[in-house]
Amino acid sequence: MRLSECLNLSDIDALRKIAETYEFDCHRSSKNSLMQAIMTHFYNRTFIEEHVVDICSEEYRETLLQITMDRRQSFSKEELHALVKRAIANKTEKDAACDQQLINQLLREGWLYRLSNRGGHNAYVVPEDVLKKLQEFITRQLQTQLEFADSPPVVYRYDEFAIIRDMAQFLSFVKKQDIKLTQDGVIFKRQLQTLLDTFEMKEELQGKGWRFGYGRRFHDYPDRFALFYDYCYSRGLIEEHPEGNLLLTDAAEDWLNRTNKDKLVDLFKFWRLLYRRPIPRLPFVVTALARAVQSNWTFVRSVNRLLAPYVSEYYYDSQEQVMEKRIYQMMVNLGLLCYGKTADGRDVVKLSELGSELLLMENMAEESDGSAYEQETALVIHPNFDILLPTVEAGRMVWELNQFSELIRADLMRVYRITKQSVGHAFKNGWTAETIIQFLNRHSGDLVPSNVKRMIQFWSEEYQRHSN
Repeated sequence: MRLSECLNLSDIDALRKIAETYEFDCHRSSKNSLMQAIMTHFYNRTFIEEHVVDICSEEYRETLLQITMDRRQSFSKEELHALVKRAIANKTEKDAACDQQLINQLLREGWLYRLSNRGGHNAYVVPEDVLKKLQEFITRQLQTQLEFADSPPVVYRYDEFAIIRDMAQFLSFVKKQDIKLTQDGVIFKRQLQTLLDTFEMKEELQGKGWRFGYGRRFHDYPDRFALFYDYCYSRGLIEEHPEGNLLLTDAAEDWLNRTNKDKLVDLFKFWRLLYRRPIPRLPFVVTALARAVQSNWTFVRSVNRLLAPYVSEYYYDSQEQVMEKRIYQMMVNLGLLCYGKTADGRDVVKLSELGSELLLMENMAEESDGSAYEQETALVIHPNFDILLPTVEAGRMVWELNQFSELIRADLMRVYRITKQSVGHAFKNGWTAETIIQFLNRHSGDLVPSNVKRMIQFWSEEYQRHSN
């Protein structure tokens, strides 16, 4: 919706507040005069830039930046409040309580308009022509903080649709081969190595060590393969059969018939939602990164400085590792970023043609806000029956976990283990296999390994036989 439409649909009191805020010279009792004055100023690029530069409040500046970088142009009341809370998440509790004041300021200054739809519900709208000017200016502001390479890298990587082709190869492999799974539901190493060797982009088998937080099978497989394995499982393209086989489903053929671009967009949305739990501001970071490096090869170290305020360390991943391995590298895997090295060995990145098309040009629909997802998915459940719970989130579910699992470690991460003895104790206290699995599903985002669910059911049946 353009500015003229927003003004026309707004009541005169809203327009009068904007005119009074900027002291426009117009008739305050004439809606037409108010509209003309507002459009004259907001269509002036210099007016917008001067007022953005003059913003003194860090919280207000951050809120406007978040709205500008969001792909949506219309927000519900709940969506807007969630966005504002994320923008000032690192401030004091007193500052965090001022989200309504910030929204009112956005309305008074004409960046946002509260309009009623046909159902009588309010929507908060950013005029698309004003938004475009804001995006262009803020992009230039971001780029002033970066260091650009004087010449192209001597070598660089651009995957384009390689991940989609490797996914098709994976599905073909599953169809043709008899793939056996371990008791934990993992492909045996020898067959996994054979599979990885067939891909365009090679990955090494995972060594031992703590790996969690970035997906259902992140613990078991290399980063890139873990992502599209989880995607295929989530979309119902593959099935982990209870008898220990990995099987293809009928849905795989429908997926294969979609265009490469359509497949990649869906995979990108899946990644953005999956990684949003360890990286809450990932949607904003991706958009800011895309705009900042859209035109030039940019030194990674300067990109790290730019994005550091929006990315935190995640347990055993440092802040730098989260940025470089979990964001930049995954965007390279998705074909959205090009990654290279200069003649003196420094790392550089640049938005790819595909990335520009998908992230900047197309009006790609957003996934759901994700706030409910973030609140519910505190648990990471491994196929070896270990449950990982961040200590900072432990208070609200420690009691329940102690009912059916055993605490085996407590530091930054509390580690529980489900055993036959622990669930037997739960059954005696009124829990059932169904209530345990429901609890785990609710707090893991439905990412309970199938072998864990099967074993809980088996122990339940065994307990009932002995009880009778």
